Amino acid sequence: MPDRSVREMNAAQKLHNSLAAKLFRATATGCILLGLVVLIIGLGLYSYSLSGQIIRHANNITYSARNSATHAADPVSFSKEVMAIYRSLSDEERQLTGTEEYRSFYSGLDLSAGSDYDILSSMLRGFLNDSDISFIYLAMYDEASCAMVYIADSDPEAPLLPGEWESVNERGMRKFLNWDGTGMVYDIARTSGYGWMCTTGIPIRDENGEICAFVLADVTIDKLFSGMKEFALQVSIAVLVITAIVAVALANYMKKKISVPIDEIAGAAERYVADRRDGITDTDHFAMLNIRTGDEIENLSLVMADMEHDIQAIEDDLTKITAEKERISTELTLAKRIQAAMLPSIFPPFPDKKEFDVFASMDPAKEVGGDFYDFFLVDDDHLCLVMADVSGKGIPAALFMMISKIILQSCAMLGQGPSAVLTKTNEAICSNNQANMFVTAWVGILELSTGRLTASSAGHEYPIIKKPGGDFEVFKDRHGFVIGGFPFSKYEDYELLLEPGTMLFLYTDGLPEATNSEKEMFGLNRITAVLNENADRHPNEILESVNRAVEKFVGNEEQFDDLTMLCIQYCGPDHEGGEPVKELTVKATVENISAVTKFVDQQLKELGCPIKTQSQIDIAIDELVNNIASYAYAPGTGDLTVRFGFDENTRTAAITFIDSGTPFDPVAAEDPDVTLAAEDRRIGGLGIFLVKKTMDEVSYRFLDGRNVLRIEKKI
Repeated sequence: MPDRSVREMNAAQKLHNSLAAKLFRATATGCILLGLVVLIIGLGLYSYSLSGQIIRHANNITYSARNSATHAADPVSFSKEVMAIYRSLSDEERQLTGTEEYRSFYSGLDLSAGSDYDILSSMLRGFLNDSDISFIYLAMYDEASCAMVYIADSDPEAPLLPGEWESVNERGMRKFLNWDGTGMVYDIARTSGYGWMCTTGIPIRDENGEICAFVLADVTIDKLFSGMKEFALQVSIAVLVITAIVAVALANYMKKKISVPIDEIAGAAERYVADRRDGITDTDHFAMLNIRTGDEIENLSLVMADMEHDIQAIEDDLTKITAEKERISTELTLAKRIQAAMLPSIFPPFPDKKEFDVFASMDPAKEVGGDFYDFFLVDDDHLCLVMADVSGKGIPAALFMMISKIILQSCAMLGQGPSAVLTKTNEAICSNNQANMFVTAWVGILELSTGRLTASSAGHEYPIIKKPGGDFEVFKDRHGFVIGGFPFSKYEDYELLLEPGTMLFLYTDGLPEATNSEKEMFGLNRITAVLNENADRHPNEILESVNRAVEKFVGNEEQFDDLTMLCIQYCGPDHEGGEPVKELTVKATVENISAVTKFVDQQLKELGCPIKTQSQIDIAIDELVNNIASYAYAPGTGDLTVRFGFDENTRTAAITFIDSGTPFDPVAAEDPDVTLAAEDRRIGGLGIFLVKKTMDEVSYRFLDGRNVLRIEKKI
């Protein structure tokens, strides 16, 4: 391909790179390659035919020479006499071949005029002179020394005398010695003095059929090579001439049928573009070409003509689509703002509430998403937390999300527990869920004064909790069915007691299922690892750290799902009725009853509590602490936490006893029958009965593995 575009080329470059020129070059190249193939095949056939002719000619001469030799002389006896002398020589003596000393070994042979040798040599010279072979001679092969021993030679100037020898190729020697008499025997080999030679031969046998000598003829292959050169030259000239004629004719034809029509289409396209730039839309450039080639180029011109007619309609449609897309984009932006406005986004949300610190975020995968979080005060002492994920994405999920959020909040504001909220929401959504969408949701209601968290899950992700001094750990809560999946689904509450400093992390499945380029998911293990690395930070900093970790993990991969998180830290009951809550932790022993009593009495005195009421509370403390010390950790001991709170509006003191001992609900015990005589009543139960009678309210809960007993008394 040229480095520059066709518009940047000069006339010569355009001609060189034109279709006609390329077609000419391609045609010429194809013809030349075809000629080479024909040449190679022809040379092969020619060489085969000529070499066969040469071999047959040489073989006929040797055949005639053998017949003449056996009739005119006795080549068998003479050959045996020569070979007997050769075989009697040692290797050192044989190496003297060609010397006078070597010839002296054969001095006993009769080489005079009229002898067998003279007759054979004369006959061979006659055949040499009457034919176009190179050499003809009488020789015998010696297998032991792999040599050819000359018997008689036809060279008139420097003949090889009987007994002289030369080394031969073993493969060629065995061809002659092992010949079965059928066909022709020959060998083609390269010699140092004469180049490539073809040797043919006919054996001379004695009366026993044993080979005594061969009449051999050598023919050089020069004629074969010269013939091949002449043939190759003729074929090459023919190929070049035919190539030139075919290439020119085909190039002219293709220029007329391809190049010219394509140039016309290109010119029409340029004129069309120029008119479009000038604002001229009603044009007919391609239809006016009237190309009639009857092939794909004609079809191209017709297609371009149709395109020219249709493009205006397409542009009109594109204008409408663009306007519609802009309208949809504007509406999506507005929908995103509306959705964002529905989620709490001002932090801290309740500046006057010091019992907790909360932060949340929602990052949709598309313009709008189906995830949502929520938190709101049901009353002054109860905070509702919601984390939910609607099936699907985009606008349908966003609409379903808004409906679900409103229903959940409405049900929660009625003061119902989380399971009841999920049940009512599920009933409302299932009553008209034609889209068959569903919601996974986690709802929790936190009692700020005690840290008691009541929660319920509708198939949502497990919450992650960090207790004071501990690590973030996944809490595998009980799951109900998703909201919208089944109209009669039931949900169950579970309770946790959050100590001051406890952190709760909620999220949707977009966080653990965030995927990187290697198709790995972020997973719960990475979530808890990031949370624990930032456990000492505020909730907003924790969420920022998780977001950064997810972005680093995912890299350049597209966000697949909405990413929603909420983190809340329970700071403890800072206020209860307007007065600070006091707390004391001691060992649960009888000896510490006085310490607990002193702690509570100090608060009561500051509040101006009457002596009678204080005495009743002291008696209740004595009874309750004694029971905890005696039975909660038996036979060992453990901690007891006492919290004192006061509601200024109702003038009610609230004292809470918290221990981690054996679960026991003293409030559920049957009250003793005080109408019976002492000896008739069952043993035990009188102390807690007295506490229940003297206090205004006594309640018990087993929360997060701890006994929580609360007494209230107006002062």
